Amino acid sequence: MRVAVFGNVHGNLPALTAALADMDLHSPDVRVCLGDVTMGGAGPRECLQVVSALGCPVVSGNADRQTLEAPQPLQPRSFPDEQEIHDIGQWSAAQLTETERDTLRSFVPTVELEDLLCFHGSPARDDEVLDAGTPAERLKELRAEYGQQSIWIGGHTHQPLLRSLDGWRLLNPGSVGLPFEKRGGKYVNLARAEYLLLDWTGGDWAVTFRRVPYPLAPLREGILASGMPHARWLAAERVEASPRYPAAASA
Repeated sequence: MRVAVFGNVHGNLPALTAALADMDLHSPDVRVCLGDVTMGGAGPRECLQVVSALGCPVVSGNADRQTLEAPQPLQPRSFPDEQEIHDIGQWSAAQLTETERDTLRSFVPTVELEDLLCFHGSPARDDEVLDAGTPAERLKELRAEYGQQSIWIGGHTHQPLLRSLDGWRLLNPGSVGLPFEKRGGKYVNLARAEYLLLDWTGGDWAVTFRRVPYPLAPLREGILASGMPHARWLAAERVEASPRYPAAASA
């Protein structure tokens, strides 16, 4: 059994297209989307339509939940570029029809497969961060309530993760639409779609992290043509992926 797990698309249609084309080459039996499908990019409707057409289970992310909430004014928290991010999020939400919003409402809190538990932030909250620094005691609390699967897979952080614990592993595929890294003292978003492949070997899961580069020019052109606010800023934030990363890494 082969499972492809992806998420954090954030309205980036070129990235989603590249990720799904790469998945098709590896013929997964099941796909699971970890949510945050629409908010933040030039193609919120298109990405939602593509993910919906896959017919795969989709977890609800914090951005999916926020898309369904009433428009809110910015609440400053001293984050870099928070006004731009807020305005783009509001624009993304306004692009969806009510039928498409119903599709967002159909997303689920968690997905369980063969000894796998998939969620967005954590099984308890869509905005909880589970990463290399999460206290083991917190993870123990969550597992006592939500399950003892040998693999837990979350999204939200946009950072790939493989954390081996006592008898189980915590994974994060990274992000399809908004993987990032720090360059020259600032964070930039990379033209590289990230996802996970998991293969059931008859007793354990073999894990492969996939990284799929795609052309930067069409992405920037789509942003500039979209009519979204701060389009020039967003287009400039997208940069070529670093060539030092291999296309795949097994763990």
